[in-house]
Amino acid sequence: MTLPPLPDRPLDICIYGAGAIGGVIGALLSRAQGSGDIGRVTLIARGDHCAALQTGLRLRSPDGTIDTIAATVTDDPASLPPQDVVITALKGHQIPPLADTLAALLAPHGRILPVVNGVPWWYPLPDGQGGTKGADEVDPGGALWTKIGPDRAIGAIAYLGASVPEPGLISYDIEGYLDLGRLPGQDRTDVARIAALLESAGWLIRQTEPFQNALWTKMMSNCSLNAVSAITRSPNGTNLQAKPLYDFTGAIMEEVRAIAAAEGAEIAMTTEKRLSLAMRNGGFKTSTLQDLEKGRPMEIEPIFAAAASVSHARGVPCPMLDLAVEILRHVERSRDL
Repeated sequence: MTLPPLPDRPLDICIYGAGAIGGVIGALLSRAQGSGDIGRVTLIARGDHCAALQTGLRLRSPDGTIDTIAATVTDDPASLPPQDVVITALKGHQIPPLADTLAALLAPHGRILPVVNGVPWWYPLPDGQGGTKGADEVDPGGALWTKIGPDRAIGAIAYLGASVPEPGLISYDIEGYLDLGRLPGQDRTDVARIAALLESAGWLIRQTEPFQNALWTKMMSNCSLNAVSAITRSPNGTNLQAKPLYDFTGAIMEEVRAIAAAEGAEIAMTTEKRLSLAMRNGGFKTSTLQDLEKGRPMEIEPIFAAAASVSHARGVPCPMLDLAVEILRHVERSRDL
């Protein structure tokens, strides 16, 4: 599929899911709205948070200062004109039901940047018939693949810390960066333009090539540290003090490294180094542990099960990751959500 180029004018941008990560992205873009290549910026949120944002988005910086930023916010995506760029900042399991909504929101030339923790819905796997499809765990029935199309998607990974302490307040807790990219052989003109646009809004942007390197490096941490912390209901700084849990976490990391290699990706950081970094921040709680503690659904299918699905498709054994998936599924079924 050959996509029409992005128009030669400032781009209209929509952030679908103005929670923690989406709220920070939306705040910086809203503050820069109307300058350079940034056209109209709209945030989509729900409920009390949406109502509070409409009176002004409060952004708390890592130094504790709070700025109030005028932002255009709605809870009705159908009210918006077609968008040049749509950034989704949603949990993986929240995206498939929005296939029709997102497809309608995109202009014919529009690009979508799904910022997710797990395997993105556009990531290609063999379909068994000589073609490709998205992982069933993140795109059941192939609705996103069919209605939006993987060619429209630009890979996006967020490396930062953020939270929503109360409606309308976005806390930018740990400054970081966004990693953008495409798969090998794909045209990167749109990546470069959107990267420059985000940089002009104050973002630190890294463009990793091939994008699989960034994806599987993040997955190595997520699949292991997030899983084990949710299983034990304890921060990894505590978990990794126990050798069996240290070994379990490291084994999952090595399995993901093998998956990455089968995907033509390289994870530069050693497992020992990653475990050492996790031990330094003893009280840090992974997003999966936070979801568990707050009574929210855990991202089991998009992160852990989808990674295992890639492993199975490539014939790479992942017994420890498979074990973690089944334990987490049992934990989830036991909860009264």
